[in-house]
Amino acid sequence: MSTPLTDERVTTAVGKVQVQRGGAGAPVVYLHSALGEAAGLALLEDLADDHDAVAPLFPGFGESEGIEQIEDMEDAVFHVLDVFDQLDLDAPAVIGLSLGGWMAAEVATRYPERVSALVLVNAVGLYLPEAPVPDIFGKTPSELAAMMFADQSHPMAQMMNALAARLDEPSGWGDLPFELFAPTLKSMAATAKLGWDPYLHDPKLRKRLYRVTAPTLVVHGEQDAFVVRGHAEAYADGIPHRRPAGWPPAAAGAARAPRRRRPRVRGHLGRQPRIT
Repeated sequence: MSTPLTDERVTTAVGKVQVQRGGAGAPVVYLHSALGEAAGLALLEDLADDHDAVAPLFPGFGESEGIEQIEDMEDAVFHVLDVFDQLDLDAPAVIGLSLGGWMAAEVATRYPERVSALVLVNAVGLYLPEAPVPDIFGKTPSELAAMMFADQSHPMAQMMNALAARLDEPSGWGDLPFELFAPTLKSMAATAKLGWDPYLHDPKLRKRLYRVTAPTLVVHGEQDAFVVRGHAEAYADGIPHRRPAGWPPAAAGAARAPRRRRPRVRGHLGRQPRIT
């Protein structure tokens, strides 16, 4: 039976940060994508059965404060370390999806001693001229849903498509509460702080991946049209202690790991020494 996460607030240097947390055991930190998923994430609740599962929402997402003090990915790395310190996490295992995968890779590259195990799922962060990441800024909700979800029946994809349908009918705009737009606007603004220019990558990251010392599992969604397989291969080629893994069709953009694949992540984390 999955363990639900509780909602906490943690004071950091940039302000109070919303944290979803549950379970007990070796700590594992989940860094979310540009969609800001956390609460209700099946993978996290599954891991919370025998781990201390921690999912901080980055400034600008959910109720987390301080995005005005974040200028770039370097600021983001120091913020993640600050969260670790405030939660007394010395060297947790870290799982990162897409934008969060980039953030996790930056932490593991710059401060390898702070990450005991690493899982990168459909991570952005690298520039491949033959396979650039599609532009997400300026897209309509339905275009984003098509880009980020292989499964259009996923609740978040349905919500985005429903919003797009309302926006296509100007007469209904006045009936749409701002609260419906606010989360998307905030998340896109926060993502732009990290990945506007250069677009969703760090030009120096690829040549620094050799510094990652944590055993690493690199995961790619087979139907992910947003971050193609070449990016996962580039991460796998650059990180010394890595194991590449395919990921079957799912809601690639929402990290909804099918149950038959969660044991692979769990098995990877289980190989690492428990942290007390």
